[in-house]
Amino acid sequence: MRFFLFLAFVVVPIVEIAVFLQVGSYIGVPATLGLIILTAIAGTMLVRSQGIDVIRKVQDSTNRGEMPVAALAQGLFVLIAGVLLLTPGFATDTLGFALLIPPVRELIGAKLWKLIEPNVVTSTQWSSTHTRGNPNRPGGTVIDIEAVEIDETAGNGAEKPGKTRRNQ
Repeated sequence: MRFFLFLAFVVVPIVEIAVFLQVGSYIGVPATLGLIILTAIAGTMLVRSQGIDVIRKVQDSTNRGEMPVAALAQGLFVLIAGVLLLTPGFATDTLGFALLIPPVRELIGAKLWKLIEPNVVTSTQWSSTHTRGNPNRPGGTVIDIEAVEIDETAGNGAEKPGKTRRNQ
């Protein structure tokens, strides 16, 4: 954790200042400041659109009855991209824009998962109260059927309609 804080508060600002000085010497101070503002605006718009896309993926996963783990990881990367793009600097903007590219996010997510997976313990428990009406889960499908009951005591074969529910 100390290493991460050291990077965040010492190394990153030094790198950003060095890049500011280099870019400013080539294109001038006003153009450098304009470029920083432009990347922040463009980054905000891209983060917004990517964030909406991730929200749709989370909703689709949950509607299918799946855990939206991959979509939530994508959302975390979009959030990190947003923070990096709003931080003034060209190095952080470069990392932020890279995280907005879905294949890059998937690659980084896969690499991180390989590091994390050995430490993850999972457990699944199904309950019949959660399976009713969802054919994708164990426990079967609920089928509504119409039953017709014949009253033989009346002698005329009169039918009494009724509704019966049967689990399959």
